Amino acid sequence: MSLLKNRKPLPLAFMILSVLYFIYVVSLGSSRMIGDEIGGDPGGMLLPLVLSIFMFIASTILFITDRADDAYRSGGVQKSQRGLFILTIVVSVLYVALMRHVGFIVTTNTLLVTLTFAYMREGVKREDLALWGGGVVGSLALLIAIYTIGRRVTRYLLLASRQGVIPKFLGSNGMTFGITLVLVGILFALVYIAGKKLFSRYETTAPIHSLFQAGFIAMVSTELLYLIFRQLFLVELVRGLISW
Repeated sequence: MSLLKNRKPLPLAFMILSVLYFIYVVSLGSSRMIGDEIGGDPGGMLLPLVLSIFMFIASTILFITDRADDAYRSGGVQKSQRGLFILTIVVSVLYVALMRHVGFIVTTNTLLVTLTFAYMREGVKREDLALWGGGVVGSLALLIAIYTIGRRVTRYLLLASRQGVIPKFLGSNGMTFGITLVLVGILFALVYIAGKKLFSRYETTAPIHSLFQAGFIAMVSTELLYLIFRQLFLVELVRGLISW
């Protein structure tokens, strides 16, 4: 009981949520996907299983290391924690519900922008709503542009290698993944440099900086997850609105 008393409840709640999500994913079983036709698809459960395990590990680390101090027990911090907890539950449920209809790229980026920005701001604040909306739209626009460039490069490598225009090994999974990863990495670096320069005129404590960091983290994480699971492991992620 003393262990629970000196710890914050939010990480514990996420530990329980991640375990329940893991059980839910396992109960669904695996499904046949496009990668099965050529071999190498580890199954439809891989991505959600990895995400649930990662969430459990991160929550456990926070539960062990993040102690409740006097300021937290006074009540003010607990209110913001409750707001973050409710936001996380709502956004996570919407993420699962809308994934099949909207697609992996849009839902994952929106989820990460929302949660990262809220946690960096240490609570759900009404005055941040307009800024958050602009951040979601802006990050999605940039991510879709970079994603599209990466897809075009990947398709060119695959087709050109099959037609003999370029060496065949350049069309392998590993090479297309590596080349695309380097390309999108350069593009993200340019976005980061441009963003830092654009927002440098604002004070360091301005919420726009938290939004930029949240948007950048979301874009990079979403694209990296896509490249690893779709191009490297051939897991067919839901395209939804982004059908190309």
